[in-house]
Amino acid sequence: MNKSVSLTAVTAVFIAFLVVVPVQAESGFYISGELGMNFGESLDSKGVDNDRGSVCDEYLNPGYLMIARCNEPRTGGDAWKNSFSSDEGILFGAAIGYRFENSRFRVELEYFYRDTGYEETSTIDFGADPQTVAKINDELLVVAEHIDSLISHNLFANVYMDFENDSQFTPYIGLGAGFAMTDLDYGLVAQRRLDPNTIFTVPDTLPDVRNRLAGTATIADKELDDTLFGYQVMAGVDYALTESLLLGVKARWVSFNSFKDGSDYDSLRSHPPNLRLDGSEPVAYEVKIDDIEMFGVSMNLKYQF
Repeated sequence: MNKSVSLTAVTAVFIAFLVVVPVQAESGFYISGELGMNFGESLDSKGVDNDRGSVCDEYLNPGYLMIARCNEPRTGGDAWKNSFSSDEGILFGAAIGYRFENSRFRVELEYFYRDTGYEETSTIDFGADPQTVAKINDELLVVAEHIDSLISHNLFANVYMDFENDSQFTPYIGLGAGFAMTDLDYGLVAQRRLDPNTIFTVPDTLPDVRNRLAGTATIADKELDDTLFGYQVMAGVDYALTESLLLGVKARWVSFNSFKDGSDYDSLRSHPPNLRLDGSEPVAYEVKIDDIEMFGVSMNLKYQF
């Protein structure tokens, strides 16, 4: 089901209950806590760096000044894309809320924590033509990204509508928006083969550069972070254990905007992440992940004052 259909369905249910369900709830503050699981959607990533290429690398080619493009301003570098499968992890949170007098509605300030343990290594896709891809595969022993945990601390403002009835069960739906302080454990490795004859990115006229490049590795291993805006749709049901204490189950779907962060490489072709011996041209990368989404299910306990 796509997003527009999902939102249309939620809106229709909201209007229907608004018309037919009587108001019985009392006003007042409440606090709540929850514990459950989150199910992170698959991720699509894009990466880019500002590398010039091996022949412009002074560590590998001391005569780089003889190559015209190595003296021009940097205009771009490598670009790649990747994808990672869905996974799951823990979800817990706490909230303070207020139910309005003679109303179905309540508002809430919520904190929740999610840790989605993707723990996946995926081969990088350079999006090149088949002939170039074959050459890349011949030159590189491995070229892959790894992501471990995607962790976020989330602060959301929510509004709910309760559907009070004559039973001890109270269904509800809700909408919310907020921010997520997000961390991603990220890694990348591009390891070249030991055979210099497989190095197609360096011309035959530079055999010494080929020999130096063979067997080198470019490595990144960082914790990246970004603050994301998000919104969520929720539905659940509470059961009244006492007049003040409610036990319930809640489901939520959350969508965040793009994650973007980067850093210097830990190692660039087995030397410091710079094109120049004097450190004047550092090489850095940036990773962007679009449409971060998750589905969560949790048990919650509310206490009404």
